[in-house]
Amino acid sequence: MNRRQFMKYSAWGLAAVGGFSMANSLMQLQTVSRERFSENAKRERKEYTDLLYLASLAPSGHNAQPWTVKMITDHHWIIGSSEARWLPAVDPDNRELLISIGAFLENLVVAAKSQGYEANVHILAQQPKAEELVDVQLYKRDVSEAVAVKPMKLRRTVRNHFLTDEISREDIKFLTGENKEHFIYYPRKSQEGSYLAEGTVWANKLQADNHEKQAELAQWIRWSNQDIKQYGNGLTPETMEIEGLARWYVKNFYSRQSVLTDSFREATIKNIREQVATGGGWLVITSNGASVPELIGVGRKLQNIWLKIRDKKIAIHPMTQMLEEIVTKNEISAALGIRENIQMLLRIGYIHTYPEPVSPRMPLKKILL
Repeated sequence: MNRRQFMKYSAWGLAAVGGFSMANSLMQLQTVSRERFSENAKRERKEYTDLLYLASLAPSGHNAQPWTVKMITDHHWIIGSSEARWLPAVDPDNRELLISIGAFLENLVVAAKSQGYEANVHILAQQPKAEELVDVQLYKRDVSEAVAVKPMKLRRTVRNHFLTDEISREDIKFLTGENKEHFIYYPRKSQEGSYLAEGTVWANKLQADNHEKQAELAQWIRWSNQDIKQYGNGLTPETMEIEGLARWYVKNFYSRQSVLTDSFREATIKNIREQVATGGGWLVITSNGASVPELIGVGRKLQNIWLKIRDKKIAIHPMTQMLEEIVTKNEISAALGIRENIQMLLRIGYIHTYPEPVSPRMPLKKILL
């Protein structure tokens, strides 16, 4: 296998990882266990460490894990974000970051219930780049409630091996619940589905040709095991689903500069075309406006879906590049006939076998302020 072939196979895993292409939630070979998550944080209590660990398994753009937690007391926390983990090239307004915070918050609320707590959530911020975003206070519940946390540990993004069957009406209803106000499903073969597939390829090409955005992506890829251990975040060959000999090659010989080569960009676009040709269709999540509370609410809705799809063998691949590029963002609502704000574009589809999660997580000391 020559170098160009390696570029081709490794770029397969990089297809559509820009922007809010959220990485997976846990690792196998490089997994951050609860014990390692809390190492060097000797003052922590097991109770809130477990809650933060589960919350941290939420998705985020480039797996940057932007959330921070300020402990006022053991049961009163301020959730914020770290500017060092923002993505200014693809997410200059922190729109997608707030959706990530919403997913983190949803995990936290569900995890709290599993330990007998009710979470009182209050949005603090009016601006997306505010230092403090959400106030969370935990209160002991009088009545215990059995809540499963296993779905948080097993959640992951899937990019490849989607089947082409259309998602059934019953499964769409299962995913969105009774309140379908902010969810729209388009089958892959529909006119709208074809438009989203073509637009996604075009938007990814724009990003691949944009040096600033491609360079930002390159900074968040952890090619080697050493980098994975050092940073505990970012995209890895495992999360990008690079397999076999190609994975060994990229882990040992790739660098940030590899992502900036023409052959890498070309192979990535080719593989994006192949990806959007599969799957059952597209699930669009909207909101009435784009305020901080509404964007955080979108993240909570997204995570709620993600926590219940595994048993249905439905995979999610966020592909929101059309919302990140001005030329496509300005036309998408009119093209789809949607009056609300489009906040998430999810390629969804059935899969034969649900893969195990494979993404790193930062230790607690990098989250706590």
